[in-house]
Amino acid sequence: MWIGKSTIHIWILTLWSLASYAHAKQFERLLLISFDGFRWDYLSKVDTPNFDRFIANGVKADWIKDTYTSLTFPNHYTIVTGLYEESHGIVANEFYDPDLGMEFHNHNVTNVQDGRFWGGEPIWVTNQKNGGTSGVFYWVGSEAEIKGYRPNHYANYTVHNASMELWVNHTDQVIDWMTDPKDPVNLALLYFKEPDATGHRFGPDSPEVEDMIRQCDNITGYILDQIAEHGLNDLVNIIITSDHGMTNMSKDRFITLDGHVDETKTDHFLNYVIGASVWPKSGFEDEIYKNLSAIDEHVKVWRKSEIPAEYHYSNNKRIPEILMAADEGWGIKQNWDDKHYLLGRHGFNNSEMDMHPIFLASGPSFKKGYVSKPFENVQIYGLMCELLNIVPAPNNGSLDAVSHLLADNVSRSVNLVWQIALLVGGTLCVILLVCIVRELFKPYLKKPKSLHDWDDRSALLEGA
Repeated sequence: MWIGKSTIHIWILTLWSLASYAHAKQFERLLLISFDGFRWDYLSKVDTPNFDRFIANGVKADWIKDTYTSLTFPNHYTIVTGLYEESHGIVANEFYDPDLGMEFHNHNVTNVQDGRFWGGEPIWVTNQKNGGTSGVFYWVGSEAEIKGYRPNHYANYTVHNASMELWVNHTDQVIDWMTDPKDPVNLALLYFKEPDATGHRFGPDSPEVEDMIRQCDNITGYILDQIAEHGLNDLVNIIITSDHGMTNMSKDRFITLDGHVDETKTDHFLNYVIGASVWPKSGFEDEIYKNLSAIDEHVKVWRKSEIPAEYHYSNNKRIPEILMAADEGWGIKQNWDDKHYLLGRHGFNNSEMDMHPIFLASGPSFKKGYVSKPFENVQIYGLMCELLNIVPAPNNGSLDAVSHLLADNVSRSVNLVWQIALLVGGTLCVILLVCIVRELFKPYLKKPKSLHDWDDRSALLEGA
């Protein structure tokens, strides 16, 4: 046989190196899941066996701090960009953009799909810029073209029920993306609108919310079972989190704007119940500020320049000249006939405990059975980039704030492992190629000792 023992050894070493490289690369798969409005303490309200087994095999933060304000669109976009709201520009579910001369409303499909509203770089864009493949199911921002990119796979959001059957269908789609034989996604995002909707309608301490927590636990169990069934347990890191918490509301804790503001003296007045954004007409700034400040002790009113620095909520043109913020549990109604009554709400100051969401994670790169102290949700983006072995875009987070979640020797090392494996494997492939070529052409390269050797060589070439 023309391949000698040394060549076989090189084959074995090459295959081992490439296998090591492939194994390290497989660790880069990531599934990010959000349960909207899942408050940090909901896991203690009912039995959650599936969340419990997930936590036992991974990490759990006591709670995480969402960004100000504690609303759905701003915080979901913070999670995937690592930016405060003033940095990525989604400063509320509803806001006014003076440069575009347009209002943004989260239920307006045209607004949601307009890439001009979306600043920063979401994780799926970062992933695809680095050669990855992304699948996003119902995540805030995923319907717009951002920096010239859309997710490789995504679904346009539609208002839907919260049936377990539908959730299973959504999950199956994401699993299909992750196990596609031709181009599996290495990054998947999956969003569930509960228990937020139920918390709004019935309040966070209701039996209905408890039932919905159980359903969230059931779909988590289904996801974990599907991951195991498809042989992905040791290949996929999973993060489960939320955008904000929820608190109780009461009809007795609403104030009205009747008689306090003349809206003809404003260009834009966006009242979102737990706060309001006010853009006065030129010359009426002082009057409107004074009138709003006199309304009620349970509503704070700031000029833009006076908003506390710790909120990271002033350095953006979309933040209004006058900002109103209700105290936790209080609401603002436009007039006495306004019926904005829900039994649960969020969007209040992000320092309030009821506004804090959950953070859980499990997979080959995370510690097991580890409980972490709280951290900010701006840190999640950098953590995801570390897990995906990609260079993060500029952001407000720091990997140092969350590196303690990672298993020993995983942080900042996985990238080195696969790079070394690639280098060694590539080098051995080159050596192998040289050896093969040498073996193939060895009869032609050997110096003939006599004319007879030349005749044999010529005959061999003619036969070839």
